[in-house]
Amino acid sequence: MQFKSRPRSMFACLYTESLIGLIVTFALFMHFGSHYLRQGDIETFVGDGVNYAQHYVNSRYEPQGLYTRLNQFQHLTFYDYTLSLESDLDPNKPLCANCTLYLSSQGVKVYMDEDELLHTALPIPNSKQHMIFREIEDPFIAATPWYQDREIHFMLCLFFTMSIALGLLIYLPVYRVNKRINRLIKIQQRFGGGELGIRADDYHISPISEITHSFNNMADDIERLVKQGQVFSHAIPHEVRTPLSKIQMACDLVQRDDCPDKKQLFNDIDDYIQDISSLTTDIHQLSKLTNKSDTSAERLDTAELPFAQFCLGRLQMMSSADNQFYIDDGIENEQITVPVTLAKLVLDNLFKNADRYGNGVVVVRLCQHQTYWTVSVEDNGCGVPEDKRDEIFLAFSRLDKSRNANNGGFGLGLAIADNAARLLNWTIDIGDSELGGARFTVFIPTIPE
Repeated sequence: MQFKSRPRSMFACLYTESLIGLIVTFALFMHFGSHYLRQGDIETFVGDGVNYAQHYVNSRYEPQGLYTRLNQFQHLTFYDYTLSLESDLDPNKPLCANCTLYLSSQGVKVYMDEDELLHTALPIPNSKQHMIFREIEDPFIAATPWYQDREIHFMLCLFFTMSIALGLLIYLPVYRVNKRINRLIKIQQRFGGGELGIRADDYHISPISEITHSFNNMADDIERLVKQGQVFSHAIPHEVRTPLSKIQMACDLVQRDDCPDKKQLFNDIDDYIQDISSLTTDIHQLSKLTNKSDTSAERLDTAELPFAQFCLGRLQMMSSADNQFYIDDGIENEQITVPVTLAKLVLDNLFKNADRYGNGVVVVRLCQHQTYWTVSVEDNGCGVPEDKRDEIFLAFSRLDKSRNANNGGFGLGLAIADNAARLLNWTIDIGDSELGGARFTVFIPTIPE
């Protein structure tokens, strides 16, 4: 049996990683900062030595000046430095036994001994002597223990203050993100419990906004598929049973010796079989459209075609009514790139629906807008009630069962058109037509999302 470990807090992870980053930043700052300060100390050291050498030369005629005192005692000690004179100094040898050449600054060689103290030799103008300038104490080495050093106390206080401020700065946004994630988790649990109509609230914080949109889109697809599956499970047996019953009745009549018109019954049987074939074709087409991995727009062959001529050709092919086709000026030859198969499914089913449920008139208008095209399909039928417009795209949806019995069809055309439009990122809207019937408007974006 495997035991799941408790997940780590987002705040703890972020704070720990940020604190480690802060410590590393401090360490790097101290390392490179000390090196930078040491470089500045060397330049100051060399500058002080040059000043002492210049002062030595300038005080030649001053009584009790540096020149007189250094020549008299040969060695002088100040607060941080010592001065001495040496003659005939070998420039290729270090100034002391434990000295190594550290660097050359301002044309002067600077040596460092084992205690990290600096030494240099400055030539005296018009003389063979050199002034030896040595550190006797590193000004950066504290004389007090670290736990009593006020500068170290300041750095520690600064570090702890920044750690607390960093924790607050991380905690506040993480708390808000966790709060929204917990809400989203509860909504997902309710959705998984069967509340298919529940949706997450929209937020404007990334990545919560993207997660919310993704969940809502997923919930829409699942709810639509579940409803469609429920409709399929109830409607398909009924739809198939009707033509099968008719076929069985016709077969029984044909077997009778006194059957008056066997040829007509055989023709009826062919028609019933054709209905079943059309039904299975539509169901297969709809099931393929609901599987986005098989029929996504990216996987279908696209083509660039004159959209106005394409719409007119599909209208003339699918509708036998009095067709009227209007387009905006200047867009007769405008090209659009679309997956032709899906575009045909959308337009063909809308045109057939208007032809089937209208009263002999179908009007199609093609308009071009700044970021999208619209194709509106209107008929002069009885229209679609406003409270039924959400369910009109469900499979086997019938607003009036007698209409389908008289006009044919199984209520799958608009469901196929809607699923194909979703794959194309098109939108279908339903409204009222000035002709008295329904108006289906297809919004086709021309700027890719």
